Amino acid sequence: MSTKYQLVDKKLLEVQMDSNYHIFKKPVKSKNKTIHRWYYYFIDPVTGKKVQKVCRGCKTQAEAYAFVSSLPPVFVEEKTTIAKIAEWMYIPGSPHLERQKKLGKVFTPETLKIKRFALNIIVEEFGHLELQELTIPIVIDFLMNDKKHSGSWKNGFLTVVGELYAEAPFHNLPYIPVPQFPKFRRNSKKKDIFTVDELNTLFDEKLWIDYSNRRYSKHPQFDEGHKAIYLLFLCCVKCGLRIGEGIGTRVNQFLFDEKVFVVDGFWRSNQLVRTTFNKCGSDDDKKIRVAPLPDDFAQMMKKYIQDNNLGPDDYVFQRYGKPIRKWLAEEWFRNILPASGINVGERILTPHSLRYTYITRMRREVAGETVQKIAGHTSLNMTDYYTRAAIPEMVEAVKSANGAANRLFE
Repeated sequence: MSTKYQLVDKKLLEVQMDSNYHIFKKPVKSKNKTIHRWYYYFIDPVTGKKVQKVCRGCKTQAEAYAFVSSLPPVFVEEKTTIAKIAEWMYIPGSPHLERQKKLGKVFTPETLKIKRFALNIIVEEFGHLELQELTIPIVIDFLMNDKKHSGSWKNGFLTVVGELYAEAPFHNLPYIPVPQFPKFRRNSKKKDIFTVDELNTLFDEKLWIDYSNRRYSKHPQFDEGHKAIYLLFLCCVKCGLRIGEGIGTRVNQFLFDEKVFVVDGFWRSNQLVRTTFNKCGSDDDKKIRVAPLPDDFAQMMKKYIQDNNLGPDDYVFQRYGKPIRKWLAEEWFRNILPASGINVGERILTPHSLRYTYITRMRREVAGETVQKIAGHTSLNMTDYYTRAAIPEMVEAVKSANGAANRLFE
């Protein structure tokens, strides 16, 4: 039977190769006679047209197979890997962050740094995979073998993994539900508290004077005395402050006539700036709070502010003309503690222990709801609506705690 193409075994032989080449045999005229040659064809991925070429030097089907298999692929189907999805995530100015902003999610530079750090680890370990290949066992086994990071850090890592799934549809990938990764137990221990005797020992001012003299004995030109750091920590325990709130304290936060201290911001040590809102707050929801100001501490602060000629907007606890560096304050605390002779034992005593101590002791004498307002904690039963304009109402709400604040060291 005459046909345009000579069939092999009475059918067109088409072998689908990895690169989408197809081989076949057809008759051609050469020197007034008909011979059969092996050819291959493929569909051009750009034009969509069928392209036909000869298998050079091929006389048999096996040779045609070998020839086609040695050809480069017609096109390489690029995998959208995890590395590709992650490429521009958490990068300022990227489409990813612009989308997050429109969704109402705004990240601080520090948060972006933390997320990008975790993302880089994800890319290093799993970047060659496609998202659907990333299984729960792969991720959890990796984290369980990580002995360097805490349970909280690992949960943050899983949050970043989940955000990869949210980003995937913007890379023309179908929606893939986020796997239900099991959470790690937070293994960070709560800080312990000081006893009253230990507080009085720790805040014996002579202890701080002696340490300052020893610290700067060889470099007296750097010695600015002990007072600022000593009062910083005393302010933390007398008003229940976090260390960042203490470092960011300005004169106008002391309302001496009302006998309260207004907490309206904190010092971000990583950026060296002061916020205008409290922890977990924002520009729109500042979460300002007030704490009762003990009489003895109020007198100390009045004198210190006057002696240093500080204005209303000046930072109170300064060293070398700037708010005290967090690392320096913590270093002083670490060295003062053993020098005090306090038996620490197995307890975890850090600057944050001063806040724990304050809250624990205040709750012995003051209603829990009032202590929550003073400490700035939130709960399902607490209305979180405070603003600077509401300071009179806040002052009234914590008046009952003044007596307890005065008895804190008794």
